[in-house]
Amino acid sequence: MALDTQAEKNVELEPSPLLPIQRRQRIADFLHNHGAVTLQQLTDALHVSLSTLRRDLDSLAEEGVVERTHGGAILRHQQYSTFEPNIAAARDLSPREKSLIGATAAEALLPGQSVIFDSGSTVLEAAKAVVARKIEIVAVTNDIEIAQVLNSSPYVQVHVLGGQLRPGSNTLVGEEVQNDARAIRADVLFFGGHAISENVISETSTEVASVKRTLMKSANSCRLLVDSSKFRPRVFMTVCDISELAEIITDEGAPHEELERIRSAGIKLTIARKQP
Repeated sequence: MALDTQAEKNVELEPSPLLPIQRRQRIADFLHNHGAVTLQQLTDALHVSLSTLRRDLDSLAEEGVVERTHGGAILRHQQYSTFEPNIAAARDLSPREKSLIGATAAEALLPGQSVIFDSGSTVLEAAKAVVARKIEIVAVTNDIEIAQVLNSSPYVQVHVLGGQLRPGSNTLVGEEVQNDARAIRADVLFFGGHAISENVISETSTEVASVKRTLMKSANSCRLLVDSSKFRPRVFMTVCDISELAEIITDEGAPHEELERIRSAGIKLTIARKQP
């Protein structure tokens, strides 16, 4: 009897595959936290084949839960156009790619430059890389966490733009931020975007988009830091056209057709890769 009981315990400890309905619920939960997902992210998390996951996404699309994209899915457009992941969810999405992009961006900075750090998880990685480089710069930011990271370095002089703290984020927004930014002329701006599609960068929030546009006018060189998951349909508010950018830094997973559009527009495109 004891042996039977032990055997039952061992069986319970073995991982069992999810039923299709359970797997699709997991996918839906992920999308409600992150807004978008790639097939590669799903296969890494759920350990099932790409063909199975494609069927799952097709099923969720038929139910009206998601919209299929090349290589993944997003929330249904009515929800997606104004959807924003919380801070923790944003960090969980593509952490390796964001780290590589941030390091690549920081590596190009020169000692003594003035740099604006917009709020965002990829720009945060650039701030961490600046600290690791021990490079002397003057930094300006509207993100309280980025300010704290940069302030940990004795080589960085940090200026924080005043404003109202956005609920559920580390971002300072409002007229005060924009007034402070208008008084600045920086060498470089690092900023992110919620979506990039057909050469347009867009955001889910009018106030965030407005701050980004003001920051762009305050820098000589505007450099967009976006991981490949951000190449997705346009959302609520347009920030700018890529023609206003000096450079776009992304990772190897970005869609080929979008990269070709960027190259055709004559914008400098940098693919962040792990150093050998």
